[in-house]
Amino acid sequence: MDLLLPVDLTIATAKTLVRLRRDDLVRLCESRDLEPTGTKPQLAEALLQWRDNQANDFSCPSSTGTAHPPSTIKKRGHRRRHSPNRSRKSSQKTATPPVLLRSDRVHIGEPKTPPLLNAGMQNDKPVGEPELELDLGTLGLEDREIPPEKLQKLEKIGSGGFKDVFIGKFKGRRIAISEFRGQLSAMDIKELKLLGGFDHPNIVRFLGVSIPESTRDTPVMIVSELCTNGDLFDYIRNVNPPSLHKVLNIMLDIARGLEYLHLRKPSIIHRDCKSSNILITSKGTAKIADFGLAKVKQSTRSMVRSLVGTVNWQAPELWHAHPKYNHKVDVFSCACVYWEMLQWHLPNKKFPWEGMNEHAIYEIVGTKKQRPTLSGLRKQWCHEIVDFIERMWAQEHQDRPTMSEVVETLEDLIKLY
Repeated sequence: MDLLLPVDLTIATAKTLVRLRRDDLVRLCESRDLEPTGTKPQLAEALLQWRDNQANDFSCPSSTGTAHPPSTIKKRGHRRRHSPNRSRKSSQKTATPPVLLRSDRVHIGEPKTPPLLNAGMQNDKPVGEPELELDLGTLGLEDREIPPEKLQKLEKIGSGGFKDVFIGKFKGRRIAISEFRGQLSAMDIKELKLLGGFDHPNIVRFLGVSIPESTRDTPVMIVSELCTNGDLFDYIRNVNPPSLHKVLNIMLDIARGLEYLHLRKPSIIHRDCKSSNILITSKGTAKIADFGLAKVKQSTRSMVRSLVGTVNWQAPELWHAHPKYNHKVDVFSCACVYWEMLQWHLPNKKFPWEGMNEHAIYEIVGTKKQRPTLSGLRKQWCHEIVDFIERMWAQEHQDRPTMSEVVETLEDLIKLY
């Protein structure tokens, strides 16, 4: 299969897009979940509108637990630890306050998930889309409803997409409140239904939903456990490098969370596994979050067809006009997250393909079959985990291990280190 047509939408104009064949424009629209109908100028306009909406939306982070300091905060210097990396106990001080509660926390922008927009979208709200009715009984969440007056909102810790995230209080305990702007989308309701059925220590715990009589005055709010160390993306940049043993344990937490999703009946593919969608508790436990793009896979045989996720962490089989893929896309993305974690000791921490546009990533990963550099990581950490990451991000999905194999391998490595 050929990769998507190499058009860099970040610099494209209506004039350059109209020069393309209509079939090529249709492919570009389909790959971004845009309605592939209309004339060439209409298709070009839809693509440019998608790009502009994406740029506006990505100015705000989307992670449920990510804190965002004022732009005047300067990035702290990162000191390399002098204690051996392979000690069994992390030398991180327990007295260190959680990342979300620090005044000097650092947040650095990273690519956000492209919104699933169509040509009828304007700014933040769908145009002409009927309001979706939220029936908690149908969703199996009738016992999870929380009256709005029972919730107390405190400081805002995140914003992006169509929701804002706050630290809040419910029954005297600190919780996270996701407050939706405007009406809920079909994706939001699907995420609610999924969250209500999850029960695993490495999945962010859903506590309930608050539905006001009128969303015009009071928004719909999802209540979940508060992971006070924020997301893994920021955690790596705000916490001194832990021991190899601790790093392997965080990797195992992530693997167990994804394994739980894959082994459910029906199986669930997360489809957007990245460091900003992994939250860290006060005890340093990692939990999978953000299920807005999760896909329920009804058949164990079928391959799924649709394009979602964030390109920097994506498996190459997702980059076709009509992609076919399975749960192994999560294994590939998980490998990219593990690679991020192995940057922990470096003063200049990178995320996969930082600074590259999507066309460049398609070329280097899809065509040239290259991966982020592993230079020096075997010596710094251990060769076994680096070798295993190479298996996890293999080009062909059948060459990658299952998440159950990842769990088993990490459990064995933890016994060694």
